[in-house]
Amino acid sequence: MERHINAIEERYRLLIDTEDFVTISTPDRLRKFVNRSYCRFFETTEAELIGTSFIDSFTDEKKHFYLKFISNMSPENPSISTTQHTGLPGKEKWIHWKETGIFDENGNLIEVLSVGRDVDEIVRIRKDKETLLKMLGVYRQAIDLNILSSITDAKGIIIYANKKFCEVSKYSSRELLGHSHNIINSGYHSKKFFAHLWKTILAGKMWHGEIKNKAKDGTFYWVDTVIMPIKDSTNNVTGFLSLRMQIDEKKKIEEDRNAYVKSLEDMLFMLSHEIRKPVATSLGIVNIMQEGIPEKEEYDKMLAYLLDLGTEMDNYVHKMNDYIEKNIRSAVSRHHEE
Repeated sequence: MERHINAIEERYRLLIDTEDFVTISTPDRLRKFVNRSYCRFFETTEAELIGTSFIDSFTDEKKHFYLKFISNMSPENPSISTTQHTGLPGKEKWIHWKETGIFDENGNLIEVLSVGRDVDEIVRIRKDKETLLKMLGVYRQAIDLNILSSITDAKGIIIYANKKFCEVSKYSSRELLGHSHNIINSGYHSKKFFAHLWKTILAGKMWHGEIKNKAKDGTFYWVDTVIMPIKDSTNNVTGFLSLRMQIDEKKKIEEDRNAYVKSLEDMLFMLSHEIRKPVATSLGIVNIMQEGIPEKEEYDKMLAYLLDLGTEMDNYVHKMNDYIEKNIRSAVSRHHEE
């Protein structure tokens, strides 16, 4: 019996130099053997650990559960499923433990072999990945609420369209997938515009600009667009990610501002051309009259001409007032309302 136990201990003592944490304990978890890795992890010596309880740091509930689990070991079922836990003395790491029962020839549990492996980095990476996935999930929700997003292959064929894109374009996801973005082409932009866009993204560079699109129902909408190439491990472009934000209000303000500027330009043209001529003519007649009093017949002609010019200028003034009322003031009013 003793020789059998010693043989088992000798066999597992060969594990002393392994990176895994190895301990052999009694069924009630008093340590009988620990390897160097185990001692290094607990920052103590073999002498200080031998004879001490493995489960002293456990809560009463966990201790009761663990001892009950150990007592259910049998030669037919000698191994406990692998578990993970934290809270080792002085350490905050995750350890993967596998525990195997060692039985005598009568089937009595005499020892428990515990082999642990430091999987802290793996678990933390997994947790970081889970956290990242949650963050990406939140980010995607925010994107779907505010951004029109789509992904295409290298040829520009849509393979993904988010909910916002479908909502604004009024096409279903099924209608968009398998098509290029020509399906929403408004015809507003020139071929040169899109040629430059494609030249940029096929070169692996990001493109940013404003595009006017056409929805399924025939309405138009403007989007501030960013297109980013998707590359593989060899830096080849395999697709494109497009992110767009509606800017219809911005474009409306720009259109109103441009209309306002155009109104001012038209008014200045009116002042410089239509009113300038009769004013110049009137000044010329006045200069002639100041040089000397003309004959009555000539004088009457000049006076009549001046009256006609005055009427013409008065008509231009009314015309200009109407123009200002219709264009300038309405543009200013819209600007203040916004």
